[in-house]
Amino acid sequence: ILYYLGVRRGEALGLKWGDFDFAADQVHILRDIDFTGSTSSVGTLKTAAADRFIPVPAVLKEMLLPRRESADAYVFHTPSGAPLPQASYKRMWSRLMVACGCVEWREIAPGTSRPDDILKQVKPTLTPHYFRHNYVTLLYESGVDPLIAMKIVGHTDYQTTANIYTHLKEETLRRASVNMEKVFADREKGGGK
Repeated sequence: ILYYLGVRRGEALGLKWGDFDFAADQVHILRDIDFTGSTSSVGTLKTAAADRFIPVPAVLKEMLLPRRESADAYVFHTPSGAPLPQASYKRMWSRLMVACGCVEWREIAPGTSRPDDILKQVKPTLTPHYFRHNYVTLLYESGVDPLIAMKIVGHTDYQTTANIYTHLKEETLRRASVNMEKVFADREKGGGK
């Protein structure tokens, strides 16, 4: 969901099955989950622009349809159906990152309480927000207009999206410069016709 929709962590955790319109291939972002201490609660979206519709790619739709529950059920929930508390979310994320090989293993000091707790064993090297930035990068690389991207990702200010796009253009130019150096170096090695 983070990869294919580019939503914020709280928005992903706030998704209910009824927010998805699989006939129209879109999801309506209506709520988010906030963490206060160890508890979770339904919070307000970050901005008014965060209330938006996002296209649902076919590959994500195929993954979600077999898991679909009732319209009022959270996509991510406890066995009782409540939104995930912070510790459960962090453990779930840590297990996913271990499976992907995206963690740093921590040394556990002797006498540490609950040394088998995944939260004590690993530090994920990727955050959920990484996938949001990746999503914006994919939009940019696909040629999506910054104004459309702004609406899809729920930015209030065009400048936020434009800044990300400008940064990506600069990275693309740097990569092109490095690639051009390689082209000319390879050409000189080959005889430089």
